Amino acid sequence: MTPPVPSPSAIELSGSAPGVHVEGLIRDDRGRLLLVRPSPGGGDGDGDGDGWELPGGPVGDEEPARALLRTLPVGFGRSAEAGRLLAVDTVSAQPPGRTLLVFVHAVHAPHGIGAAGAAGGSGDRPTGAATVAFHPEEEALGLLRPPAARRLAAAIGAERGAHTAVLRDGLRTPMGPRDHYAQLPAPMAAATALVTDTAGRVLVLHPGYKEGLELPGGMVEAHEAPAGAAARELMEELALDVPVGRLLVVDTAPASATRHGRALNCFVFDTPALTPRQAEELVFADGEILAASWLPPEEAVRRLPSHLGARVSAALRAREGGTVVHLVAGRPAPSV
Repeated sequence: MTPPVPSPSAIELSGSAPGVHVEGLIRDDRGRLLLVRPSPGGGDGDGDGDGWELPGGPVGDEEPARALLRTLPVGFGRSAEAGRLLAVDTVSAQPPGRTLLVFVHAVHAPHGIGAAGAAGGSGDRPTGAATVAFHPEEEALGLLRPPAARRLAAAIGAERGAHTAVLRDGLRTPMGPRDHYAQLPAPMAAATALVTDTAGRVLVLHPGYKEGLELPGGMVEAHEAPAGAAARELMEELALDVPVGRLLVVDTAPASATRHGRALNCFVFDTPALTPRQAEELVFADGEILAASWLPPEEAVRRLPSHLGARVSAALRAREGGTVVHLVAGRPAPSV
């Protein structure tokens, strides 16, 4: 039998330090959220104890993420992984209790969680002394008590962005404009270089960290402009110090079209044609690249993944025509 899923009110109230509780934001393969309904008397202290909660429990002398995995409903076993911290909520003390710190982590299963998975399926399922079920986002928010619903909404916003929500009683803490704008959701950005030689061949790379071919480039870091990121990646990957020229392609992809669920803007920049000597003396400086190939444009487009091949084709057209091409997920942008 699985013990009852503890709630904030179940935490030992002795001592002067804040209590610590951890919760998990867990989705199934349909995007629904996992909620837990404790047995009567095991609720969050705001009512009759029969309400829904996010899965989780109190934190002892341990890392909150480890405590979260320990308190997950039965069925997750060792397959679940605690992901990034989405929210930290300071819950004001309620007599005779004390202040509570609630950490909300994303939780992932390596192979996903099916609709009929271990923790709920399509309907309620008792798990020990608690009941667990997956619910659509809006439904889940409606089932939670207001403070917990506000905390979940903030965690969902953080999940879609790149920040951790800092809350007080489920509400965002005041912050200045600089911090506010730094936390706004934004697309990821990548910078790629179209590198050719004087014979018109296109440089493609063989990375050691994934299957398939790649183009020179990488992710834009927070402090960089895209062109600067392209120059940095050329130096890191190939020890290639060449000017990064004009912008050739912007490929904008919504979150639904990317592997990691975040919108992505990819910028493709031109570079000067390399001489035969430069082309032969590439150095794979950081070890991420195993080899490089110089391919005729048609072969490069054919052998690259389709979205990268589309960027090469567009970049070559833009170079020849003196234009900038806009793609959407590797396809020509619709005319306005």
